[in-house]
This record gives sequence, structure tokens and C-alpha cells, in this order.
Amino acid sequence: MRVRLIFVPPGGGQSDYRLEFELPAIPQAGDYIYVTRDDEEGAECFIVRRTLWELSHRKAVTEDDDAGKASTIWVECEFARGRAMSDGHKQACDGYEAKGYTVQLQDPSAF
Repeated sequence: MRVRLIFVPPGGGQSDYRLEFELPAIPQAGDYIYVTRDDEEGAECFIVRRTLWELSHRKAVTEDDDAGKASTIWVECEFARGRAMSDGHKQACDGYEAKGYTVQLQDPSAF
């Protein structure tokens, strides 16, 4: 299923950027996400904050067999420090901390 990940500052706020992925399931609050890129060593590390489901239905009143659909699934992901961070991600976390944000650390014992 197609999922749009929105990447926000620590604690939430205006999104920095977003990426779409085909995923086998919807990430849940508290999940750790690592995004790797072909042109960079290491990963961008995030913690899932919440999920927003955009649903559509063709009728205001429906019969039992009329089903709507999920039109867009948004997953809000907060910048975090984690194992094997890319240099760019580390710089982004350092920048947030310099602005007074508290960047969470993914629990290294989870792996």
C-alpha cells in the first residue's frame, strides 16, 4: 500500500519534506524508521508520531455493502538520532538542537 511519510522537527511542526513508499503495513506511533539513500552512507532516523487517514466515500448515506476507500495515508515522522546516521542527518539533528529542540534518541537496545 502507498504511504506518504511526512518528516517534521522534534516535537512536531511544519514538515521539512515528505516521501512516498510502498509498504506492507502502516507504521504505528513509536515505530522507528530508517531511510537510506543510494548516494549517501548511513541512514536518516525517525520516530513515528501519528498517522492521518484520509478517507473518501461516494455517498453521504450508504448501504452495508457500500465501502469507501483510503485515499491517502499520511505518517508523521519526527527527526531522531539513531544508529548509523548519515552525515546529513546528524547535521540536521545538530541544527535542531542548536535551535532549542530536544532530539530523541532511538533506544539502541531495541536491536
